[in-house]
Amino acid sequence: MVSPGTNNDNYDYTDFFEAEPLPTQNRSPEQWARAVFEGAPWPARWFLVVGWRYGLGLRFGPRSSPKHILGWAIVDRSADTITVQARSWLLTSQLVFYATDTHVSQSTFVRYDRRIAAAIWPPVSLLHRQIVPRLVRRAATRL
Repeated sequence: MVSPGTNNDNYDYTDFFEAEPLPTQNRSPEQWARAVFEGAPWPARWFLVVGWRYGLGLRFGPRSSPKHILGWAIVDRSADTITVQARSWLLTSQLVFYATDTHVSQSTFVRYDRRIAAAIWPPVSLLHRQIVPRLVRRAATRL
C-alpha cells in the first residue's frame, strides 16, 4: 500500500510503514514527520544524516528551517499528508507522511536518476527498512 494521492509509477523503489499512535496524540502530518526524524535519538539522527548526505549524496536545506524537516524540503502538504524531497546526483527521494486520528504512515519513493543508483540503493534499503519503521513506531508510542 502506498500513501493516498501518490502515483508510484515513476519510482524504482517504494515502501510503506504504518503505526497506531497513542489515543492522546493528535498531530498534523508535519508534526509526525518532525517527531519521526527530528525527535529520533541523536545517534539515530546522526546516522541518518550522515548516510543520506555522504552515503547517498542527498542535498539538504537548513535543518532548522521551517520549510525543511531534518533538511528534507517540504514540497507538498494537505490536511492529512506532507511530502518532503531530497535529491542527489544519483537519485531523487520523496517521503510522504500520512496521518489520521487512528494511524500514521510513512512511504518512501526513490527514483534512480543514474544507472549506478540501481546498485547503490538496494543495499542501503536493507538498513532503511530496519530503521524507518522503528522510528515511526517510536514516534507513535511517545508523547
